[in-house]
Amino acid sequence: MTSYQRTLSALKREQPDRVPIFCYVDGTSPGTSQYFRGYVDSHADVFFTRVLYTGFHCTGLQPERIVRDLDEGWREIVCRFDGGIEFREVSKTGDKGDYTGYRKHLIRDRADIERILQLPYLPPGENPRLAAWIGEINSFGARHCADGAFFRIAFLGPLGSLAGSVSPGDFAILAIEEEAAVRAYLDAALVRQGEYIAYALERLQVPAIMNIGGAEYAIPPLMSPKAFQEFIVPYDGRLVTLMHDHGRLVYYHCHGKVRAFLSSFIAMGADGIHPLEPVGTTGDCDLAEVKRLFGKDICLIGNIQYDDLARMPRGHVRRIVRDSVAAAKRGGGFILSPSCTPYHNPMPRRVEENIMTFIETGLRYGN
Repeated sequence: MTSYQRTLSALKREQPDRVPIFCYVDGTSPGTSQYFRGYVDSHADVFFTRVLYTGFHCTGLQPERIVRDLDEGWREIVCRFDGGIEFREVSKTGDKGDYTGYRKHLIRDRADIERILQLPYLPPGENPRLAAWIGEINSFGARHCADGAFFRIAFLGPLGSLAGSVSPGDFAILAIEEEAAVRAYLDAALVRQGEYIAYALERLQVPAIMNIGGAEYAIPPLMSPKAFQEFIVPYDGRLVTLMHDHGRLVYYHCHGKVRAFLSSFIAMGADGIHPLEPVGTTGDCDLAEVKRLFGKDICLIGNIQYDDLARMPRGHVRRIVRDSVAAAKRGGGFILSPSCTPYHNPMPRRVEENIMTFIETGLRYGN
């Protein structure tokens, strides 16, 4: 099987020739050694990630960006639109990679949401940047997907698009005290994302799976379980249906303690769920139990914490990969994967070695 065939088989809860292995690195990944990229290309299941282009907050617009360096590594970014509307954020890249901390988020209150909704909307058929995005993928895919590699088209659903630009504390308050404004944003984003998804999928000529996220903003401890049913299911669920209507399989990305929400992801129609973080501080998924209860209804993608690959000795990596494969490979419907895209840039040699050990162990026990 090719990487694409193997992945589709797993997402359909069928038994592939071996467990697919994702590591979110490909031959174009920056900050990695040539040897490491070559090892990934020849051993793992390679896909190329592209973020769905919808412009600034699903408006289709591209603002003028003005960047100003501040004290102690902080940077101010001003997004400026015709008519004088501006949005500002102040952020700082972490010392150990691409993690970003914020002193000021792009959105803070109802007034900011209303200003976004005041911006004009550029439909997909009139957007040259979307046409260029589609053209780049089709051209790149024609050169690089002949051997079975594929694309992952990723995006945040309506709630994720909004919440990702607000501090977690402010967003929890906004969703309660300014629910009407939040819903107005979600309703507009749903329609616009749907139009951009449909337009793009009708024109993409490459093997691809879809990857939607954003639900992690609507589960405890950030928000109550009720928020998931109100802000995720009726919005992201409709987008999953739309992507299925265009012949694409979809997996959901949601960090956190998702055990109580797995039945809802299944009801939304998601073909897979990632990353199913193991029981501990950030996760609550015992993989063997999840496989027994839900494995026939949704592909399980995980459940290796990236921090373990970044910090633990190689013997620990071998053990957790072996245990995960043993817990979930039987009957198909499982993809071995770390919890996130590697955040180190440049990637330390030790991390590269651990990811290669992750792949090597997955190959050994995944047949």
